[in-house]
Amino acid sequence: MTPSGKGAGRGMGDSSEGVSGDQRSMPLDQIKPNARQPRRRFDPADEDALAASIRRHGVLQPALVTPSASRPGQFVLVAGERRWRAARKAGLAEVPVVIVAADAQRRAELALVENMQRTDLGPLERACAFQALIDDFGLTQAQVAAVVGVSRSAVANTLRLRKLSAEMRQAVAEGRITESHGRTLAGIPDPATRQRLFLQMLGGRLNLRQAERTARRLAGASRQPDVELEHVAERLQWRLGTRVRFVGTRRRGRIQIDYRDAEDLDALLSMLLPE
Repeated sequence: MTPSGKGAGRGMGDSSEGVSGDQRSMPLDQIKPNARQPRRRFDPADEDALAASIRRHGVLQPALVTPSASRPGQFVLVAGERRWRAARKAGLAEVPVVIVAADAQRRAELALVENMQRTDLGPLERACAFQALIDDFGLTQAQVAAVVGVSRSAVANTLRLRKLSAEMRQAVAEGRITESHGRTLAGIPDPATRQRLFLQMLGGRLNLRQAERTARRLAGASRQPDVELEHVAERLQWRLGTRVRFVGTRRRGRIQIDYRDAEDLDALLSMLLPE
């Protein structure tokens, strides 16, 4: 399968739409969960609410299943594990399914898309699912983006969360800091500084805008100096008699020239803008 072609554009549609297969009812004990299920945490309260709805209305949307390659007569969930779990809790013996032919990659893709549509996955669950598609099937970030219907930069930003420490990932998963806070922390190169800012975030002493400003400043400070620009700055300082700094790179940036007072500014302007 080539995700950049066949997968492109299908990400935001219903995971059961456009999937042809045999639709029928199937006993719950013939269906096994998908080992590549991206959702790692199932909210018991959410599951109870869904079970109550199923008792009253039944399962309105069929689950997607595919024949098990290792267990004849058994089927593997492609999408719909929440419905399968809730149906068991509701006391149902069988559920409506659509039987599809799907290889491991297609199962992983459909499971990810279905979860993103029906109940938002946590940011770290998304990051792990994106990484699994990259590691297990050799997809690029652009191809993952096409599968799930988001931008490549959104995939890249989510993947950055995997760089965080276990403590920070747990804080993101529990909602004690936001996904945006987590991405900002991931962009800070020094572990000690990252931990200090993390503790400030937890304590409510550092909001997102302050954290982003700090991260940008630290990222800039961590860059290796451009020796050639430093040499040019020294020559300008000698010529102008004041401090000169280059901010940025040779491709893009700005030059900062210091002056102490109005007289100093006039002297600089007379050198830079001769009549």
